[in-house]
Amino acid sequence: MPNDTLLDMPFGSLSAIMAQDFRDALLWHMTRNGTTVAELSRETGVSRDVINKVRLRAGASTSVENAMLIAAFYGKSVNQFILCEDVDQVGRLKNLVELISPEVRPLLEAQIRGLLNARPGK
Repeated sequence: MPNDTLLDMPFGSLSAIMAQDFRDALLWHMTRNGTTVAELSRETGVSRDVINKVRLRAGASTSVENAMLIAAFYGKSVNQFILCEDVDQVGRLKNLVELISPEVRPLLEAQIRGLLNARPGK
């Protein structure tokens, strides 16, 4: 997910408590899903250095933007990610749509409608 999808989001660093919870969740998700640092970096745009810093240093923090991008990679909101919640397919799609700017949402809706109209035997 490219960083430019989050242009209108508020940013800053995670709090110390949230940073530790985020680190624990990152380790859990990476282990559970077999995600490599290279894959996570490539798919989110978050640098390997940042991912490794959070993984390897207790108390290391990252930006809210990076947290959102990493959580979105797993189809989750930051809160769902930190709580290691399972999210169904509809929930994952909802979380991703919420990251898209309001100006782009009509285009996404049109694309979805086009896919539905193109179904065989509709």
